[in-house]
Amino acid sequence: MTATIMQMTMQSTTPSPVMEDFIFGGIERDEEALNAAERNRWRGIRHLHAIQPLDPRPGQPVTITVFVGPDVNIDQVSAYVSSDDHYPTGRRGVAEHGFSVALQRVQIQWQPLIWNYVEIWQAQLPAQPTGTRVHYCVEGWCSYDATVSVWSREPNLERTAEQPALYGYHVDEFETPRWAHEAITYHIFVDRFTGVENRWLTAAELNSFTGGTLRGVIDQLDYLVDLGVTVLWLSPIFRTPTYHGYDTSDYFTVDPRFGTNDDLRELVTIAHARGLRVLLDFVANHTSVEFAPFVEAQHNPASAYRDWFSFDPVYKHGYRGFFDEASMPQLDTDHPAVRHFLINAARYWLREYDVDGYRLDYAAGPSHAFWSEFRAACRQVKPDCWLFGEVTLAGDALRTYTGRLDGCLDFAFARNVRLLCASTQPAITIGQFANAIERGRAFFSAAGDASNFTLPTFIDNHDMNRFLWMVGNDKDRLRLAAGLLFALGGSPVIYYGTEVGLSQPRPKGPWREEARHPMLWGAAQDQALLADFKAWIRVRRQHPALAYGGFITHLLDALRRLWLLERAYADDRVLVAINAGEQPQRVELPEGDFQKLDQATVRGTIMLPGLSCTILTVANNSLG
Repeated sequence: MTATIMQMTMQSTTPSPVMEDFIFGGIERDEEALNAAERNRWRGIRHLHAIQPLDPRPGQPVTITVFVGPDVNIDQVSAYVSSDDHYPTGRRGVAEHGFSVALQRVQIQWQPLIWNYVEIWQAQLPAQPTGTRVHYCVEGWCSYDATVSVWSREPNLERTAEQPALYGYHVDEFETPRWAHEAITYHIFVDRFTGVENRWLTAAELNSFTGGTLRGVIDQLDYLVDLGVTVLWLSPIFRTPTYHGYDTSDYFTVDPRFGTNDDLRELVTIAHARGLRVLLDFVANHTSVEFAPFVEAQHNPASAYRDWFSFDPVYKHGYRGFFDEASMPQLDTDHPAVRHFLINAARYWLREYDVDGYRLDYAAGPSHAFWSEFRAACRQVKPDCWLFGEVTLAGDALRTYTGRLDGCLDFAFARNVRLLCASTQPAITIGQFANAIERGRAFFSAAGDASNFTLPTFIDNHDMNRFLWMVGNDKDRLRLAAGLLFALGGSPVIYYGTEVGLSQPRPKGPWREEARHPMLWGAAQDQALLADFKAWIRVRRQHPALAYGGFITHLLDALRRLWLLERAYADDRVLVAINAGEQPQRVELPEGDFQKLDQATVRGTIMLPGLSCTILTVANNSLG
């Protein structure tokens, strides 16, 4: 066993910097790619899901904004809008179904990167009552040339051909459940959590089923309850040809290699009895090539299922696939039959198995209109379900999912933690890190529109190299990153094994995800690290200031890499002392008595270990 433990902590190669290892989207690109994306942003007619308010309430009119690039010659812009169960249609300002709204040019904006002008057009859509599904599409046309008609399209992350876009929102008063804001989620990769344990897989084994099951998760519920997490997120468990499950063949059946539908029911029932909620990973964007409708559509051009997908010679394989991958054909989620099918599948597991929500894979693929309807339909079945998406964007683009989903995974947080913690020469200063955290929180709470938007936060996941491997298996750096996760992040997400020192033997390669090795169990677990995670989880659960509180800075010293801040919510106060430097440093505290996580009381000053994030609670509300 000792040899095994030593093997599990070795490192063979210097890892790649920052976010290069995450390939599914635009969280980080080089300058050339960023410039190309920005130029594409101002090509044609774009809406960019720019509406105000972001999450329309009953009785609120909605302003839509449209951008017209320098390559388009039009003098009219029209939105065709419907508020019933049918999509809008129209042409040249005349609605065929629904009604037409004329946009007005309100501004001309200079864009220096393209060295040209962009027009900004706006219109106001009428207020609607609760429960209304609003759909619209946008056409630019020319009053003096009947042949000119240009439809608004949106850039897509997988860089396949763009299609005219259908937009939409749902008018409601939904609130993200409070338990989601307070959640501490444990991300389980089902095939690797049990079964094979305490050894590296070969490259061939990494792409094969290795024996992890839902029954195995049930058997380890004592461990998860003792850890203190409140939510279990299961990797995809539906019938699939692959161990990872991100290519579904049957949306209504658990893959027999993971177990049975009854196993899932038992897991959810026992988890609920023990205070745990259960989320499933749901893939709406694409399927496997074994998905029955795709099999029929591919072999029968006259099949009604043909329109469920995008068959066209413009695509590499004759049909649109997830990042042009032939084995993952992409669904047209704006096709009414596809929407109906996917929503029924999601409602089925909520209704019949009492799951508590979904992590939505590649949520940037389906349209905002799809997610608006999906969320409303799931809320009808389970009003307190939690729906968050994997959207590898940041800033304005990420905030547009407000009201469409309950939140999105916070890739920007993971990036900033890597920039600060992953190297002996940090890529950003502690001041830049503080700005990113504080401004990010404020940005997603601006004007009350996004205050209901959760940002589940993580430091590593199944699609990137493990953080511990990135830092050369330096557990002090892992502790710093984990402390920041629990002290400053949104709802924390722990990727299985991170809490016990699970690393990886080599960097990820093409279609070889090295972050998916078997869980460590028994003597292979780092008990000291596990104890630290339990302490962070405990303090996060006990102090709502860490979930809801703002940031009050008491000290920010870029030279010494120190940040001392306070988080406050209602009567709860927590002090967070960050030393991103490698040497111990003494810091003066605000007036009052404080308790460390080991219950030791400190006053006046504290010696911070190098590479540490120390959480101090206020003793008897004594903070001055």
